[in-house]
Amino acid sequence: MTRRSPRVLRLGLFDARYARNRTTAAALAAAGAVVFDARVPVLDTFADRLGPSRDPWALIRFLSRLTWGQVRLALVAPRRLADADLALFGYPGQWDVPLWAPVARRFGCHVLFDPLVTLTETFVEDRRLLRPGTWRARLLRTLDRRALRAADVVLADTPQQAAHWAALAGVSLERFIVLPVGADDLLFHPSRRSTVSWLEGQNDRLRILFYGTYSPLHGAETIIDAVHRLERAGESVSVVMIGSGQLEPRVRERAAALGLHAVRFIPWVPEAELAGWIAWADVVLGIFGNTAKAARVVPNKVYQAMAMGAAIVTRDSPAMRWLAAGRAIARLVPPADPDALVAVLRELRNPDLRVRLGTGARERYEAVASTNARASSLVPLLRRLTAAPTESERMVTV
Repeated sequence: MTRRSPRVLRLGLFDARYARNRTTAAALAAAGAVVFDARVPVLDTFADRLGPSRDPWALIRFLSRLTWGQVRLALVAPRRLADADLALFGYPGQWDVPLWAPVARRFGCHVLFDPLVTLTETFVEDRRLLRPGTWRARLLRTLDRRALRAADVVLADTPQQAAHWAALAGVSLERFIVLPVGADDLLFHPSRRSTVSWLEGQNDRLRILFYGTYSPLHGAETIIDAVHRLERAGESVSVVMIGSGQLEPRVRERAAALGLHAVRFIPWVPEAELAGWIAWADVVLGIFGNTAKAARVVPNKVYQAMAMGAAIVTRDSPAMRWLAAGRAIARLVPPADPDALVAVLRELRNPDLRVRLGTGARERYEAVASTNARASSLVPLLRRLTAAPTESERMVTV
């Protein structure tokens, strides 16, 4: 008898454009699942997601949009759930999982949660927009705990995140599956490096790329301090910093105060253009923050650079050492240490070293973080969940 393909319903108000949501859907499809949606795009059109943490009126407006979104979702979700085996709640889904997990189980669906990060990590621990112990911080912690506890399986991008979330929720680590973030394999591919024609004229300079949201996790001020040391020593570098976010004004002000000439700031660009910038760069920078979250995660851009076979420099961390598994896939430096970053960038003027790092990064990416590799890790989970009865089915049987 032919096994029917598992049917995975992505359910909620999640942001379908976000990289983690797209790469997880791609891995599930490659693993043989049929992926379809019941979604209301509340978060796709919400411009300032940090606003509710600063302004009570923004919080009220946000909660109003969430409530209306859930009402609209209730009109379409039951019909889709009836045709699904698994309900997947993506990033960010803390307000979806506690509400919809019991409903999904009533329809015979298992519940997967793919949070990427918790609300507490983002607003309280990393960005420090809310003080621990305040009512809004306690509310976010409650939402995180309830969402993690409501899921049958939680996807975490590193073992360190899985352990942290298990402790936060007070649940067993057996509930968690580690699934690296990965990247868009078609967009971020080594072949892109040979198609970039705008490299001419800067062959004497070490081309350095950073992109991100300027959160404390990224440690962009460390990059500015390192570039200042290089310029002061007469080093020839060209630095491009792409993005916008919380600490961007402070980073720009510091660069201006130091009188840097090598740094060019660019607002956010489409993801397709990021691949071109990675191809332009001799070195791609990851994160350098000294927050607890920075030690537990491997950011999107590291996977994207690995997929393209780029030479990467990022902070040393348990998460990066787990990903590397003893292989030379990046140069690792202590967090918030501009002198260490300067020393490594000087070493990476050696093109042979950059090639070796890029080759090792690409090989490791193919082994553990490519779409096919992540799909292989999901196949046993899909078989187990689609073969096992849900909690509601067990109750009916009894």
